[in-house]
Amino acid sequence: MGTALSIELGRQGVRCLVVERRTTRSPQPRAKLSNIRTMGLLRRWGLADRVRAAAPLPADFPSDIAFVTRLTGWELTRFPNALSTAVDRSRPYPEPAQQVPQDILEDVLRERARGLPAVSVATGVELEGFEEHQTGIRASLRDVHGGASREIHASYIAGCDGARSTVREQLGVGMSGQSLARNVSAVFRAPDLWSRHDKGKAVHYWTVTRDAPSILGPLNPHDLWWFHLNQVPESGPMSDDDVRRSFFAAVGESFACEVVANGPWLAERRLADHYRVGRAFLLGDAAHLHPPMGGYGMNMGIGDAVDLGWKLAAVVRGWGADRLLESYEHERRPIHQRVIDEASANFAKNSNRFTAPELEDAGPAGDRLRERAGETIHEEKAREFASIGVQLGYRYESSPVVVADGSAPTADEVGTYEPTARPGHLAPHVWIDDERCLYDLLAPGMTLLCLSDDQEPAARALVSAAERANMPLTKVDLARADVRELYDADLVIVRPDQHVAWRGSSADDAEGIVDRVRGARAPTTRREARSETPVASSGERLTDPPTPRVART
Repeated sequence: MGTALSIELGRQGVRCLVVERRTTRSPQPRAKLSNIRTMGLLRRWGLADRVRAAAPLPADFPSDIAFVTRLTGWELTRFPNALSTAVDRSRPYPEPAQQVPQDILEDVLRERARGLPAVSVATGVELEGFEEHQTGIRASLRDVHGGASREIHASYIAGCDGARSTVREQLGVGMSGQSLARNVSAVFRAPDLWSRHDKGKAVHYWTVTRDAPSILGPLNPHDLWWFHLNQVPESGPMSDDDVRRSFFAAVGESFACEVVANGPWLAERRLADHYRVGRAFLLGDAAHLHPPMGGYGMNMGIGDAVDLGWKLAAVVRGWGADRLLESYEHERRPIHQRVIDEASANFAKNSNRFTAPELEDAGPAGDRLRERAGETIHEEKAREFASIGVQLGYRYESSPVVVADGSAPTADEVGTYEPTARPGHLAPHVWIDDERCLYDLLAPGMTLLCLSDDQEPAARALVSAAERANMPLTKVDLARADVRELYDADLVIVRPDQHVAWRGSSADDAEGIVDRVRGARAPTTRREARSETPVASSGERLTDPPTPRVART
C-alpha cells in the first residue's frame, strides 16, 4: 500500500520515500483480484491496461467459481462471471475486475512510482523507529543486509507495514477484535492438473469434502496453482508432504507436482483503535484485518492510499487544512467495519459448512444430496461473489469535508448498486465517447462539473473562491441532459478520489463551500496554508526526506 500512496503523492509533486524491507517477490501472493473499484483507480493512474497486460491470467479468462465435491468429482453449482471480470459497457463502472496476483500488481505500481521524479524507493531497508517533533517526524532506517543506519526527517509517516505494523506498535495503538481460525495456503507447480479434470476453466474451485475442504485455482493458465486449506486444527505447521496430501485429496487423485510455497495464516477480524496519532497514519492491514473471502483486503488498502494520499498532498501543498487529514479515519473506518463484518460472515460459510457423509455417494440418494447442496451453496454464497454494492456503493455522507444536500439516502446493499451524485458517494460513471469516461475528465485536484449552461455566474463564484483559497478547481463543461439527470444538479464538485464533495444549482456561499471541502474551519475564510514539506511513510511503505540533500549511507 505504501507504493500506491507514493503514486498518489508523487503524481502531485509531493516528495516521498517508500521504505520496503523485502528485496524479492513473494512466491505466495496473498491477493489475486483487483476488483472493479481498484481497476477504476488504476485507470485514474494510467495503469489499468498495464496491469491487464502483466496479469498471467488474460482478461478474457472466465471468472467462474465452481463448487465441487473434489476437482475430479461432482460439480455442485457454479457462479459464472462471479467477480465482474467480463467487459460490459452497460455496467456502472468503466473497468471490469482483473485476476492478477498481488506481487505482479506491486511490480507495476513500483515501476510507476520509480518513474515519478518526486518518489524515491528504498528496498532492503526497514524502519527501526521514529519520533514526532514540533514540525515533523524524525525516523531511523536500517539496511537489512549491511546493518547500516541513517536518519531522515519528514512531515508525516504512514504505516503501510502490515498486520505486525512497527508504526502501529510504536504509536501504542491497539487492534480490537478477535482471531477466527487457522488456515494453510500453498502454491503448487502442477502442469498436468488441467488435463486431469473436466470442470472447465474457472478462477476458484471450492472443494466440498470432509477430507480436504478447500479452495484452489490457477495462478497462470499453464502450471501454477494456489491452494487454501480451510480451518485446519491447531496442530503445528504442515509439512510439504502434509499439504501435498491435502491437495491430492481436494483434487481426488495423486499426480506429479512441486510445492513452491507453503505456510499457515490466521484469519482475523480486527480494527485499529485509531488511524491517526499526530503526524502518523495507519493504512491497509496495519489498520484493519479480515478474512480474504470476498476479495476485499488489498483493494481496501489501495482505497486507503488514495483517500489519505490526496488529502496529504492537499495539506503539504498548502490548500488543505488539518480537518482534511482528520477526515481520513472518519471516512474510512466505517467502511472497514462494514467489510470486516461482510468478510467474516463469508468466512463462516466456507466449504466446511456444506460437507455431508453421503455427498460423494453414487446413485439417486447421492444425486439428491448434491442437488440440495448446490441449492444451499447458491443461496448462501451468492452475495460473496456479487458484491458491487460494497465495492462501489460505500459513501462518506457524514464526512466533515462533505457538504450534505438534504437528499434522501439510497439503498445500501451488498449485491446491488444505485449510482447517485448525493454528496459523499462515488460520482456516477458515464461514458463520454467510445474511449473516454467522465472520470477521465477529472483533474488531479478538485473538479467542478458544469452540467448546465445556465449556471455560469455560480460557477465563476466557486472558481474565484477556490482561487482565493489556493485550492485547485478545474472547471469541466459537460452540458448533457443525461448527465444532468443522473447527477441531479447543475454544478458538482468532485474530489480527487472521484467522490462527490458538493452539488447544487447555486453557490450563494461559495467561500463556505470551498472551505468545507478543503477542510478549513467553516465559516471562516482564513486559509490554513502549510509550507510545502515532504511526506513520510513506512512499510511496503512510505517515508519522505525533506530535500534531496538528506544524508544517505
